[in-house]
Amino acid sequence: MDHHDLKNMRTMDDRGCVQTHDVVVDVGACNGTYTEYFSKKLIGTGTIYCVELSPHNFERLTHRFGGQGNIIGVNAAVSDVNDKLEFYKGDSPEQFNIVGHDTSYKSQETCGSISCVTLDTLLRGEEKIKVIKIDVEGAELKVLRGMKETASKTDFVLLENHFDEDWPEIREILIEDYGFSCYDIEREEEVTIDSPRPYQCLCKRKI
Repeated sequence: MDHHDLKNMRTMDDRGCVQTHDVVVDVGACNGTYTEYFSKKLIGTGTIYCVELSPHNFERLTHRFGGQGNIIGVNAAVSDVNDKLEFYKGDSPEQFNIVGHDTSYKSQETCGSISCVTLDTLLRGEEKIKVIKIDVEGAELKVLRGMKETASKTDFVLLENHFDEDWPEIREILIEDYGFSCYDIEREEEVTIDSPRPYQCLCKRKI
């Protein structure tokens, strides 16, 4: 767990983001850092959707969390379509992605195809979602485009942003289209429609 994760979790704790019996979603679960955090908060109650596109990472997650009945494992990419997509191998297990390049725009090796799903499809049966954490190595805009219905029933979105060119549309979707107020965790300030890209932000749906 790095210092960003620790600060994210402290920020969520300060705001009481996760309580027992909540429904939470870990998009881009990787090694399960946030799934474990959610699990400790829920104490066997509620539901955790643990979503990871890498079959290798997902197998490790299954071994780690498979015995917990409130965790739903999903081996798929999350995007703005329900289909199959190519996915790519990064330099570390955390960097599998569907965009095809890293944050320096270096092309990456394809790993084959993977099923992809929108959050609107995945979470259609849920009436209320407390937190959606999204860390998808540059595909965050695609994820947000695929959660138009889900946004209206979600209280918090914890989002990691990777590309400056995507940020204006991401910011518009979150603040204007979906009605969230967003907090830049690293800078410790509120995000406005003119703010530069935060690396990580916690967004709360306005009531």
